[in-house]
Amino acid sequence: MRTEENEKVRDDLEKALYYATKFANKVFVVKFSGEVLADEGIMDLVISDLITLKYEAGINVVVVHGGGKRITSIMDKFGLKARFIDGLRVTDEDTLEVVQAVLSDFNQKIVWSINQKGGKAVGISAVSGNLFTARKIHPDLGFVGSIEKIDSELVALLTRNEYIPVIYPIGADEEGILLNINADHGASELACCLHAEKLIILTPVRGVLRDINDENSLIPTLTLSEAKSILEASFITEGMKPKIESCIAAVENGVKSAHIIGLKTHAILQEVLTETGSGTMITNLSLEKNASIANS
Repeated sequence: MRTEENEKVRDDLEKALYYATKFANKVFVVKFSGEVLADEGIMDLVISDLITLKYEAGINVVVVHGGGKRITSIMDKFGLKARFIDGLRVTDEDTLEVVQAVLSDFNQKIVWSINQKGGKAVGISAVSGNLFTARKIHPDLGFVGSIEKIDSELVALLTRNEYIPVIYPIGADEEGILLNINADHGASELACCLHAEKLIILTPVRGVLRDINDENSLIPTLTLSEAKSILEASFITEGMKPKIESCIAAVENGVKSAHIIGLKTHAILQEVLTETGSGTMITNLSLEKNASIANS
């Protein structure tokens, strides 16, 4: 006789299979920063989730990554002071060299880890295949770019051939000048270009919190209007703001849903293959996260 616990496990598996089937051949753009690489255990779990989505659920996974705290740490060693304006890193020539070096190193480690665990990954910068053509945002930010044009042909080619593209957001302007592009914004615009089903942003915290010191203050769902209304709220940190902005831009431009989730065990699978999810979901629907819309 089945126990109540076994019945629950069966129900959970059936629901997960339903979602997996529903998302087959769709595109998920997953963005994470250096915090993932800082913890080997978390890194292994994230990579495991990506491989499950790609090779078991048949979802076309595209990874975009930044460098976060690691870039700041290396800058400190070289006597370079990290400065931010509206969550964007001020990037002079020396800082750009550090950013490139850290991102390239991270990229190789992510690719190696995916390949070692049975996946097929290819690492590229946003210069590859003219993926991101950008322009300088403002003189005060230095070599920081906003995306003018995306050529996703290379990314589409890789996903069609069962590869997981792993992208770091160093783009170039039309004169070939390299520019540092915020990884959250880059992932958002790429998700729009690829007509992605989901944009998933991994963060050190559980999601959007009303109290940064209390993970139980998680906001599980936000409509577009709600997300916009909290951008200037006191509990939105400088680092969280570009993440919410990126999710808003993605959903406004056709991505079905955007998710900000933490680095806990199998958070990606829990967010997209269960009813309850694990973080904050932003959609254009005025509905709560429940069985009918949690991962639609």
